[in-house]
Amino acid sequence: MGILRSCLGERRDRARRDAMKIASRLFLWAILFSSFIAVSSSAQPSYRRILFDRNAHPAVRSAAEILARKLGLSTEEIVSVDQSALPRRGEIVLEVAADLSPDQLKELGPKARSLKYDGYMIAFRDGGALICGARPRSLLYAAGDWRLWKDISAGDFVREPSFAIRTGQYDENRSVAEYVAELGVNVIIGKPNDHVVTLRETLPEVYARLDPQEKERLEAARAARMRENLELARACHDADVDFYAFLFGSDFARWSPALYRAALKAFPSIRGVAAPSSFEKASLCPSDPLTWKLVRAYIEDLIAQTGADGLYVTFWDHYGLYCQDERCRHNGLNKFPNELYEAVKQYDAALRPLKKRLVVRTWSSGVPHWLRGEFVHAPGYGHFGGTGVELWGRVIRETPPDIILQTKVYNADCQPDAPFSPLIGQARPHAEIAEYQISGQTIGRFYFPASTVDYIARTMRRVHELVGGEGGVNIFPGGTRQSNYSVFDDILNSVNLYAWRELSWNVNANVEKIWTDWALPIYGERAVPHVIEALRLSEEAVYRTFSTLGMGSETNSSFAENIERRETLLKYTNRYYLPEYARFLEPTKENIERVIAEKEENLRRIDRMFAALERARPHLRAEQYAEMRTRFDWLKEYAICARYLDESLWRYRYLRHLASMLTTDPEQLKYIAAAYDAVMEHEKRLFRYDPAQKFSCYNTTLGQLRIKPSLGSPVPLMKELYEKSKQLIESAVGPDYLPTEWLR
Repeated sequence: MGILRSCLGERRDRARRDAMKIASRLFLWAILFSSFIAVSSSAQPSYRRILFDRNAHPAVRSAAEILARKLGLSTEEIVSVDQSALPRRGEIVLEVAADLSPDQLKELGPKARSLKYDGYMIAFRDGGALICGARPRSLLYAAGDWRLWKDISAGDFVREPSFAIRTGQYDENRSVAEYVAELGVNVIIGKPNDHVVTLRETLPEVYARLDPQEKERLEAARAARMRENLELARACHDADVDFYAFLFGSDFARWSPALYRAALKAFPSIRGVAAPSSFEKASLCPSDPLTWKLVRAYIEDLIAQTGADGLYVTFWDHYGLYCQDERCRHNGLNKFPNELYEAVKQYDAALRPLKKRLVVRTWSSGVPHWLRGEFVHAPGYGHFGGTGVELWGRVIRETPPDIILQTKVYNADCQPDAPFSPLIGQARPHAEIAEYQISGQTIGRFYFPASTVDYIARTMRRVHELVGGEGGVNIFPGGTRQSNYSVFDDILNSVNLYAWRELSWNVNANVEKIWTDWALPIYGERAVPHVIEALRLSEEAVYRTFSTLGMGSETNSSFAENIERRETLLKYTNRYYLPEYARFLEPTKENIERVIAEKEENLRRIDRMFAALERARPHLRAEQYAEMRTRFDWLKEYAICARYLDESLWRYRYLRHLASMLTTDPEQLKYIAAAYDAVMEHEKRLFRYDPAQKFSCYNTTLGQLRIKPSLGSPVPLMKELYEKSKQLIESAVGPDYLPTEWLR
C-alpha cells in the first residue's frame, strides 16, 4: 500500500481493485443469501433455559448470565443443578471437560477431552445444546461467540484458538467476564503503573528516609489502590484468566519521586549520569548492586499489593538506565543491549521466587528522533539505530527461555499501514507475543471510520507462521485521548476488535465473513453490503490521509504544529531510509505530483464512502445514518486539510533544495497560496456537529463530552509553510518580484 505507482500502473491497479470490489460484493451477497437459506430451511432452536452445575467455577455462572442476556432470557431461566445431564429440547447445558458425566462424554466423544488450548465444543441434539469447555473460561468464549452457533440445530461445533496466549489490557467499559467473552483473551493486563509502592516491608531502610507526610500520603494511596487492584485480580480469577500488573518505563524517579529521593539518601551511589542532550535520564546506575536491590524491592511490593500472576514491563518512554558514568563505561552497561539484559535478568530474579511470570515488551519509542532539544534514541528499528535482534540479542540468548517477549507487529510506533516487525520470529527459545494497539492512535483516534481489518488479517497470519500456535497475540483496545468513549460500542470501529478476536482464534478466517458477521446484527441485512463497502474503503482512506507516500504521521493524529516536527514525523514508519521509499523524499517536482495524485485519489475514495453510505441510508436507522454522516464528514474535512498541508510541505522542501543550489522557482508560491486559502476555508469545517447528537460510542451527547472532538489546527503549520517558502523565493528574486495575488 505504500509505494505510489506510475499513472499506467495506477489505472491497472484501479481496474483490478474495481474487479475485486465487484467480486467481493458478489461474495458478500452469496454469504448473506446462503445464510438466509440455511436459517430458513432448518429449524432454528429456541432456547428456554441454561443449566450448569451449582458447584461450578464462577466463570461458568458468568458465561450463563452472558448467554442469557444475548439470547433474551431472564435470570430466572438460568438454573444451577446438583449434577448437569444431557440437555433436553430448549436447554443449553454448560460443562467443563474434566467434570463431564459418562453420558455427556459419550455424547461429545473423545474430542471433549482433547480440546486444543482453551477451546470448546458444542453438541446440538434434538433442540438442545451441550457446551463443553476445556476449562471454565472456555465457556465464556462460547458465550462471546453466541452469534456463530445460535442458529445451528444439529451436529457438532468445535472452536479452538490459533494462539495459546491471548492477552489484552483491561477496558472498564466491560466487566472482566464480558471482556474475556468478547475478546477471547486468557490474560488481562492492568493499567500502566496503576499501583502505589511504599517499600515499608521490602526495603525498610529506604522507607525510613521518607518524611512523615510522605509516609502518610503513600500509605493512604497504597491502601486505596490495593483494594482496587485486588478486586480486579479477583474478578480475573473468577473469570479463570490470569492478571498481570503493568510496569511502564524504567525511570524510578517517575515511578515514585518520593521513594527516589529517599533512595538517594539511603544509597547515594545509585545515582546515574545522563548522556548529554539525551531524552533518557539515567536516574539509576545499572552498575551499582544497590540499584537492583531497590528495583527488586519495588517489584516485590508491587506484586504483593496487586495480587498479580505476573508482570508486564516496558523499558522505554522514560528509560531510566542509560547511564554514562565511569563504572558503566568501563563494564559496558552504558550500552542499550547490555543494560536491557541486566534489567531483564534482575526483574526475573525478583519475580521467580514469587512464582510470577515476566512478559517483556520490546518496543523502544518507534524511531530515533530529536524532541524538544533532546535525542530519543529508540534503538532497534534499523538504520543508525541498529536492528531489533542486535538490541535484544543478549536477552534472547542469555535469559531463561520461559520469559516471554512481546513485540509490536508494527516496525514503528503504531503508524498507519506500518511495515511488519522483523524482530517477530527471532526470539526462540522464548515464546513470543505480537502486539496490536487498536485505539486509533495514528489514524484519527477513532473519531473517523478507520478499519484495520485487512492489516490485522495479513499480519496475524504472518505472526502465526513465525511464532506458531504456542506463541500469542496481544490487544490494547480503546480510543486514544478520547473521553466518554467505548470502542466496544462503536458502530464503525468495533469491527477491528471483532476481527482481532476472530483471527486470534482462526488465523484463516474469511475476511468477508468477519465483516458480515460483525455488521449484520448492527445494521440489518439490507444495509450490510453498502455499509461494509464504505467501511472497507476507510482502511486505505485513513492510511493515505495520515501516511503520505508511506511515510509517518503524528503519534496521536494531531496536525503537526511546525515544519521541524512534521519532517521528523515523516520518519515514523521507518521507511525513510529504505531506497524504495527514500526516493519519495527527494526534493523534485515529480514527488510533488506524486503527493497530489495520492491525495486526490484518496479524496475520491472518501467520496465513494459517502456514495455507499447513501445507498445504505434507506435501510439504516436515522441515528445510525446521522452518526455515520457526521463522522465521514470529519474524515473528509481532515483529509482535505492534510492534502494541502502535505502538498505544501513537498513544495517547500523543493524550494529549500533550490535555495541550496542558489536558485528558486517563484511559481511554487502560487500553489502554496492556493493551499493556504483552502486550509483557511476548510479549517472552519473541521469537526462540525450538533451538540445534542449522540453517537453509539459515547455515553453522553457530543455537547457534553469532557474532551471535545478535535485534532488540533492545521493553520500554524500552513502559515509557516507559506511564510518560509516566500522567504526562500524572495532571497533569490527580491521583495517585489512576486505577484500580489500570491501574497497572503
